[in-house]
Amino acid sequence: MDTDMQKIRSDKDVHEWYPLCPCQVRKNTVYETDGRVYLSVTTAILTAGHVTALHVTIEPTDARRQPLPAIRTSIALEWSAEKTAPIPLPDTAMYVHTTIDAVYDGERAIWERADRSPANLPEQAMLWQTDPLYAQLRRECEGIVEPVYQPDTIDGGWRCTCGQINLADREDCCRCHGNRAWMESHFDREYLAEKNNAYVELAKKTPDRKVNYRNDKDRADRRKMIAILASFAAAIALIVCTFTLIIPSVRYSKADTALANGDYDAAITGFTALGSFRDAAARAVDATYQKAQDMTGLDEVYLVTTEDCPWFSITEDGVLSMRKDDYKGSWEEFAVPDLVDGIIVRELDRNFFLNCKELQTVVLSDCIEVLGEQVFYNCDALTEVRFGKNLKTIAPRAFINCVSLTSITIPDTVETIGLRAFNSCTALTDVTLGRGITEIPSYLFSCCYKLRRVNCLGTITTVGDFAFSECPALEKLYVPAGCDWNAVAIGSDNDDLSHTEIVVER
Repeated sequence: MDTDMQKIRSDKDVHEWYPLCPCQVRKNTVYETDGRVYLSVTTAILTAGHVTALHVTIEPTDARRQPLPAIRTSIALEWSAEKTAPIPLPDTAMYVHTTIDAVYDGERAIWERADRSPANLPEQAMLWQTDPLYAQLRRECEGIVEPVYQPDTIDGGWRCTCGQINLADREDCCRCHGNRAWMESHFDREYLAEKNNAYVELAKKTPDRKVNYRNDKDRADRRKMIAILASFAAAIALIVCTFTLIIPSVRYSKADTALANGDYDAAITGFTALGSFRDAAARAVDATYQKAQDMTGLDEVYLVTTEDCPWFSITEDGVLSMRKDDYKGSWEEFAVPDLVDGIIVRELDRNFFLNCKELQTVVLSDCIEVLGEQVFYNCDALTEVRFGKNLKTIAPRAFINCVSLTSITIPDTVETIGLRAFNSCTALTDVTLGRGITEIPSYLFSCCYKLRRVNCLGTITTVGDFAFSECPALEKLYVPAGCDWNAVAIGSDNDDLSHTEIVVER
């Protein structure tokens, strides 16, 4: 696939290794191309033996770190292969954890994970330029390996100076191709000290053929210049260290303190500015979620941005709109986010799901207070709506012509339902109106031909015109104790109520 057309969703290095496993997952890259989401896995073959395939378990999660269905698959390997062929993922996948279950040579399993836990390897010692023997080590390694870590031995294998794990049967590193025996001998401090002394003695005996010093003054000037250059180099090194380590560490600490004190904006700004320093990117995400949880009072928060979800737009007042033609996800189940671009979603705009013929299930945020006009108009396949805990208003014609909706329960928090809200819901049989509903508006259930039972938990005072017109199957209407049905103001053209049993709940 053309990488220029890819949009990377996440790209994470992996350092997990299971004891004696002849392969390792180095990196998981989740990307989007042509409207589909894929995973590319970078692997390393740690053994000198032959490996043909891996069996892996892929555990994707969405942007909220909520788990998606796991994928178990096989990955065919060539001897020199690193990146696997693209593996399809669910459209909502954002992050991935890949675990090797088994390694094969042909049809023969040469390693199986079973119930093993990842190896808890000790931290590898860094090689620092402050080591007096580092210069000699650099001379020894020039053009062969890059001296980064002290090579060491682990259970069943060894770690190269580049940090790569290799099994004991492999003589050369699978990443940098450095030779194990050469590194172990040349990285020895006694060997380096001996070679460095020899180098110093040779330097003393070797005349400088490039410059013919005429007198002691010239030599003194040269030594002075060397000292100046060394000081300059040290200053440059100090500056580099300051800007790459010390200053970022201070800024990281300030962002961490801001997060601990609940100053989420400062924490998000601070961690974001640090880029790839330590785990700053992950901490910025954590701070964003903590801010969202604090804003909404929710334990789990679904938040998105219009950069990642361009089909959304939101006003400063929290009115959410959607361009359905731009939406690339599945319509089978649609979850409305809690926040978009850091703004709490309080209202779904007019016609939000209008004419979404494939929409089946909708999960509304607990933050939503208002469902706009005609929000579910002509949603032919809609069978379930999970209301939030703070819904107050259902606008007119909200569910009109939802011909697959069979039952609905309006939460007690709802105080107002607009006229014609359930007009022509021809499959609707059972309705429960919450305690906040005291007025049944005009045309509310008009042409609900299969409507049999309506349970009113609140004390009804008014039934609007045509509220129950064309409801021939209506059998029972339940009202709470204390409700005097004879005192209810019933509008015109509600003849079907005349043969309906009014049941007063005790």
